Amino acid sequence: MDVMFLIVIIVLLTVAVILFAVSKKYVVEKLKQETNTDFQKLQRRYLIVYCLACFADWLQGPYVYKLYKQYGYNEGEIAVLFITGTVSNSLFGTITGALADIYGRKILCVSYGILYSGCCVTKMFGNFQLLLVGRMLGGISTSILYSAFDSWYINEHVNYYKLPEEWLNNTFAKATFFNATLAILAGLLSLFLVSVLEFGPVAPFVTAIPFLITSSIYVMSVINEHYVHNTKSASASVKKAIILWMTNKNIFTLSVVQSLYEGVMYLFIFIWTPTFDVLKDSKPPLGLVFSSFMLALMIGSKIYSILLGNSFLDSKKQLQLATFVATFSFLVCSLAISNIFFDYSGQQKYYKVMTCYFFFLLFEISIGIYFPSMTYLKSQVIPEKIRVTISNVIKIPSNVFICLALLWIYFKEPNEKNIIKIQEDDQEPNVDFILTIFVVCFIATLITFIFSKIFSKFHSETYKDIIKRHEIEV
Repeated sequence: MDVMFLIVIIVLLTVAVILFAVSKKYVVEKLKQETNTDFQKLQRRYLIVYCLACFADWLQGPYVYKLYKQYGYNEGEIAVLFITGTVSNSLFGTITGALADIYGRKILCVSYGILYSGCCVTKMFGNFQLLLVGRMLGGISTSILYSAFDSWYINEHVNYYKLPEEWLNNTFAKATFFNATLAILAGLLSLFLVSVLEFGPVAPFVTAIPFLITSSIYVMSVINEHYVHNTKSASASVKKAIILWMTNKNIFTLSVVQSLYEGVMYLFIFIWTPTFDVLKDSKPPLGLVFSSFMLALMIGSKIYSILLGNSFLDSKKQLQLATFVATFSFLVCSLAISNIFFDYSGQQKYYKVMTCYFFFLLFEISIGIYFPSMTYLKSQVIPEKIRVTISNVIKIPSNVFICLALLWIYFKEPNEKNIIKIQEDDQEPNVDFILTIFVVCFIATLITFIFSKIFSKFHSETYKDIIKRHEIEV
């Protein structure tokens, strides 16, 4: 079993290296980008601080639940902690986003390292109220990570340096590739700290603090911001963002895609481990599985660069590709885990799980395509003056979806086997529960595929209208 997963990792790594070499030939206007010192300097600064921020975040991920269990909290209490972080992400993230649109994004990027460090400090104590505060700080920090850094870069790239907007694709594809690489390194470092050095599950959180502080210092000392401050109040910015979200068909359709797709990503985090529990005694090492997922994500980011650089598929088409691949993956997983083709006796159980695994990899490839395309398309349709605010507002449906999923997963009837029970007890996994999650993911990704096509149509119509108005003015 372990040998098979090692072979998969070697194959994925080989493919990633080949695609990395090929992508260098197909980067859009590669020569102009390499000789433009402003672009090179700006991109380098963004990637350094973004990688520091993401590495610190990845360090903590694998051990949050384990740390809470070590402190003696049950599933219901842990659910409250997770839901607190999600609600904080929506509520306070929207407010801080509005403040960033008023006072600038640099101050928010500095705050990320400080607030997330505070979150890590609370993990050193087992007090429930203190952990709740930590989850609130973590929710705010996560909203900053996935909105403020991108918004700062887009403003500098487009509005100050006046660089071609198409070059944004290059930066965001690189960010996705490096993010996946850092996830693997962070996972290995966390494993070394917890299992080899036996420092316990709190060690990754302590280790993350220096990286977070370094990111804040780097932003303060190196990052420049050329931003025309919004004179409106925070409440006015939030109100304008909500109205624009509900009335602008480009933003609304794109937000539906983002909310459901990223909600499915969150559900996937909960479901992939129980899927392998079906194998019981022959379960693979989860570290190898996670590493293979991240390699697949890296491959997806390089596929995005190659398809875009070769002028084969633009970002809108690649978003459709990502959502279609995700839909197909969960359709196959739903069919495989059910009893339609074969039952759970003997070797057939292995075939079911391995089928799911290979389509999990395909889903991860779609994620690698999704992130750079979504980030670029949001840069096209979201107004600069309320970019951070609306980036956080459109995440609210996704967070609601995640909260409902958490409530469903953790607060099921006691006589049912939930996901946590599957992982902890030597019981036959509840395959019906896993199948239900797969079906929900399939339906959600199918909706994202439909709305990605609707968005493409709306966006093309908007572009044509702009061209017509320009021709009339001329």
